[in-house]
Amino acid sequence: MKRISVCSDHGAMLLNLAVGVMVFIGMLAFVVDYGVMWVGRGQAQNAADAGALAGAVAMALDTNGWTDRTETGPARAAALRMAQSNAIWSQTPSVNVATDVFFTGDPAAMCPADVNGLTPCIRVDVYRNQARGNPLPAIFGRAVGLVNQGVRATATARVAVANASDCLKPWAIPDKWLERYPVPAPWTSTSTYETGAQQGQTWTPYNPPDLYTRPSGSDPGTGFTVQADLGLQVTLKAGGPQTSIAPGVYFPVRIPTYTGASTGGSDYRANISGCNGIPISIGTTLQSENGNMIGPTSQGVADLIALDPQADWDPATKSVINSCAQATTSCAPRSPRIVAIPIFDTAVFESTKRQGLPVFTVVNILGFFIDQMQGNDVVGYLTEVPGLTVGAGPGLDPRAAFLWNIQLIR
Repeated sequence: MKRISVCSDHGAMLLNLAVGVMVFIGMLAFVVDYGVMWVGRGQAQNAADAGALAGAVAMALDTNGWTDRTETGPARAAALRMAQSNAIWSQTPSVNVATDVFFTGDPAAMCPADVNGLTPCIRVDVYRNQARGNPLPAIFGRAVGLVNQGVRATATARVAVANASDCLKPWAIPDKWLERYPVPAPWTSTSTYETGAQQGQTWTPYNPPDLYTRPSGSDPGTGFTVQADLGLQVTLKAGGPQTSIAPGVYFPVRIPTYTGASTGGSDYRANISGCNGIPISIGTTLQSENGNMIGPTSQGVADLIALDPQADWDPATKSVINSCAQATTSCAPRSPRIVAIPIFDTAVFESTKRQGLPVFTVVNILGFFIDQMQGNDVVGYLTEVPGLTVGAGPGLDPRAAFLWNIQLIR
């Protein structure tokens, strides 16, 4: 009798193929769609980082950037523009300037508010997801019910007040003061700092004397501020032991080097045309050079101007134009003619000068664009310049800070 087999392998391959296809599609969904999401996540982070950094730069360098925190202000507008210029898979990310670009203390320990309640941080959130109506596509995930997917990213940048420069020029100039003697008057280029008169062995203070208050962490004092003095033309004139303290009168000082304090005209000239490379911070006491150094000053400035001969100052925008740093092939991150100069405590200098040993205590560092030499004088404009943060920080009111350090903190 013939037996009929109830087992058959007809269709077994089809079943295996179906299972294999499902596994393959699942693997493709994981590799491709998951990969699309993670690449998109990285692009979203780039957009957020770029937006936060642009906002922080605008806060630091734009004339109204620190105080104008409105939606159309420099900081939020720059952050929005830069975040949206970084596409996520060829599509502009969703960034709402009203809700996604804001000023925050995140992390709070690094973003304490100043005396006016303004924090030094700006945060940017970017989205490409379902809630914003611009999700990433799911190519193979549809087979398992994944229609689309989304990404988001956040970044916080901080405008840190810098307190040091490793390219300080050897010109120490007095900080601003309040003109009160003989009568209250505006501080101008013809002002002189006067607190009293020496008659024989007797020092007679004026009533009222001119007043100087050094900047602190919560007060710009009477000194230079970005709002009042950015773009101010300053003529640096060499001073000597008997020179009256006046705006722009500079005293040649020794800038430390890795081999010790610089001495002589050669080192002095080199510190003008180049960088000493050692961070010098606010609070440092500088030593005076011997002599007025007029010759080395002219030579060093000529060397510096030759590095960027076409650079010019635009008073309308209060910025440098036509610099080799702005060329397609840049010569430097910024014009070599933008330098850092130390500002000394006017009151301490004046009181110690009467004793014959003037002390140059650095209370601030200003950016200075060297425009030209006029005879023996150096003519330029006050500007901002990147700096360094050394130690715990400067304790300098942001309104008095011409040195900034932009940091991405989250």
